[in-house]
Amino acid sequence: MALASSGTMSIGGTTTDRSINLELGRSATATSSMGETDLRTLAGVASGAISMDDFYGASASLWTTGISTGSTTSGSTTYTGYGTVSGTSFGSTTDATCDLYTPFIGSDPSWEFYSAGTGNTFFRILDSEASPIGNAGWTTLKIYNGTDNTGTLLATKTRTSLTYSSPNPGLRMWDLGGSYSLASASRYLLFS
Repeated sequence: MALASSGTMSIGGTTTDRSINLELGRSATATSSMGETDLRTLAGVASGAISMDDFYGASASLWTTGISTGSTTSGSTTYTGYGTVSGTSFGSTTDATCDLYTPFIGSDPSWEFYSAGTGNTFFRILDSEASPIGNAGWTTLKIYNGTDNTGTLLATKTRTSLTYSSPNPGLRMWDLGGSYSLASASRYLLFS
């Protein structure tokens, strides 16, 4: 989410588009300083004077999306989360195209977030040609229970610490190292 483009703004507070701490993924009551690196980066002010006005419209994320998980069974394996397996779609999302990658032709690539059986959840991009290519495009993924970043933070994943693979043309995927796609759950993904 982005901070509001006008009106009251504060470092703390519980209003999602008005709290700098919440935009940075911190608790509303976290101790923060206007001069610290994270706040300066968010405001786009590397040095010198910084004011609350510098935060209007700022966003700490590259892409966010919500998921209502679903499931389907193919053979003897149940897939849970959001995606398509053997032609059957399951789950739903607030944004079916992934804004982390710029296509050479056409629209943003589609994506999936699901686990097979009781295994780990995978984040999958269904396009291997959009820019940037390979194991790139984002640094951190925060997975929240609920419909926005005020829900319970379930995990913070750093892309470079995950197992990445591109098993065939048109697919790149990251093993998230745990199960985050339980059936009938709401998940909010925040990429930065």
